[in-house]
Amino acid sequence: MNVFKATFRTALALGLGILVAFVTIMLIEQISHYIFPIPANIDWQDSTASTQYMSQLPAMALLLVLFAWCSGIILGILSASWIARRVRGRFALAIGSLIGVGAIANMLMLPHPIWFMALTAVGLPTVTFGCWWFLKRKKQPDLGGSHE
Repeated sequence: MNVFKATFRTALALGLGILVAFVTIMLIEQISHYIFPIPANIDWQDSTASTQYMSQLPAMALLLVLFAWCSGIILGILSASWIARRVRGRFALAIGSLIGVGAIANMLMLPHPIWFMALTAVGLPTVTFGCWWFLKRKKQPDLGGSHE
């Protein structure tokens, strides 16, 4: 029965970690849209219009998006580790990979500046592995109290 309980806790931790990551990203991006509103009349199907919109965005708007992605990774990994009561490399790999795939899809659909793509390509893996490494170094085998 303990194997089932541990497996369930691990699956639940990963699922909720992913949920926390995506909710974090959505909330920070909503703040970004409040600070840098999207024009109501933009046609996202028109590549010329979307390219023009993306090219006029201030760097801070793009940096807020990158901040949202990195924050989602960090809070997702922390949440998953806390729920599972242990640090797992697979949490970092799964959550960081999902956010990375989402970032790649976003950059394929919308034209982004080269500097932003390069910063994202370096930043997301660095945050993912940095968060995992930091949690591992804390040497706290039990993140949520005693095991039952």
